[in-house]
Amino acid sequence: MQRFSVSVDDELENWINNMADERGVSKAKVIRDAIETARLTGLVRSDDIEPADAEPLLDRIESLETRVKALEAGQNYDDSADSPRESLVSNFERQLHGQPPEEDHVKEAVVQVFSLLLSEGQLSTGDLKDRLSDEFESHYRNKDSMWQSVQRHFDEIPGIQKVGRGEWKADPDAVDDEFSGLTEWDSS
Repeated sequence: MQRFSVSVDDELENWINNMADERGVSKAKVIRDAIETARLTGLVRSDDIEPADAEPLLDRIESLETRVKALEAGQNYDDSADSPRESLVSNFERQLHGQPPEEDHVKEAVVQVFSLLLSEGQLSTGDLKDRLSDEFESHYRNKDSMWQSVQRHFDEIPGIQKVGRGEWKADPDAVDDEFSGLTEWDSS
């Protein structure tokens, strides 16, 4: 194990001391756990982290600590609503407020496309049409008119990218949210 000397600001020092006291562990253990948590959740890519990114990272670590405490106390904690993936989908949906598409069913379909692409990776137009048709085709004459109504908004909304003829993928880096810069998503 390597030793490092690290300087931190007063706020971070207080957080480390408080976490160590609450958990009954050393400050070094708190720091190691925080770094490991950030690495495992994909919040840190060591070659891309900027000093300005530290605040959202600390907020995320605090959120994870709260979840752990709730679970340890036997309280019911809904972690799916607080996962990075769900937060990203919520932030993507927030981008749609006040801009086209205006119809609720089209907005829902656009969000579902982003969610599918985020979960499953690159998908073809045919796959997306099939996945959307059960829920949304009733608003249209057929699958093709449904798809045309939905996909025409992709250029206006950051987060969905056409990567080839009839191929689409999620672009999480384009979504305006606190998790920008992440490239690895756990689709489970």
